[in-house]
Amino acid sequence: MELDGLTGKVHKVTEWLMAIVVTNLLWFLFNLPIAYLGFMLLIVDNMQEIIALVVYIGVLTPIMFFPATTAMFAVLRYKILFPDEDIGIFKLFWKHWKQHYIQSLLGGAVLTFVWLILVIDGYFFVNRVHENFLYLFIVIGFFMLVMTLHFFSVTVHVHTQLFQGMKNALIISLVNPLLTLILGLASLVIVYSSFHVSTFLIPFFLGSLIAYISFFGFHRFFTKIIDQRSLSAKG
Repeated sequence: MELDGLTGKVHKVTEWLMAIVVTNLLWFLFNLPIAYLGFMLLIVDNMQEIIALVVYIGVLTPIMFFPATTAMFAVLRYKILFPDEDIGIFKLFWKHWKQHYIQSLLGGAVLTFVWLILVIDGYFFVNRVHENFLYLFIVIGFFMLVMTLHFFSVTVHVHTQLFQGMKNALIISLVNPLLTLILGLASLVIVYSSFHVSTFLIPFFLGSLIAYISFFGFHRFFTKIIDQRSLSAKG
């Protein structure tokens, strides 16, 4: 039964919050080993232990983080495009985790490698060449963050090959600097707030809020491009 007025709005907001929370909980559970290693990384002070933890996280990231994050994006995509459809979140999450696992793993391996190279190069140039290189690598890292978010959106929304999907994510990041700026800043604000203001909310909101905002922005841009192409074809 469709609810009207204030009751209907409250009901929709409640459903939205439930989808955000449940999806993030699933994402967090699927990434629990990485979360544990990340926590250990914050408390150890031995360089050998730090390097070992970074290696473990780097190995697990394509295997666990990327498939789980892709599944999270797929669930929130469904909730954005079909808000009135009633389907179990766990069922959706598990379905897309299996469906996109290989593509997510392979894409995750490539992007994790790029991220590791970026971090290593950044450390070398900042500490061995000149500290002002820090600003350059911050800009590159900011751009890579948004491109990685677009990779998840492209994977769940567009039926394409792996490297074509990565190319699309790169192109979208380049051709729409305003969207790149908004998504990057919003993601950083959410991460900062999660770790410095309300740490206890990390299992409930951290990933899913970023995913929701990212896919929402991506979908608006993608729809606009499709509409423009349709008008051009008709003209």
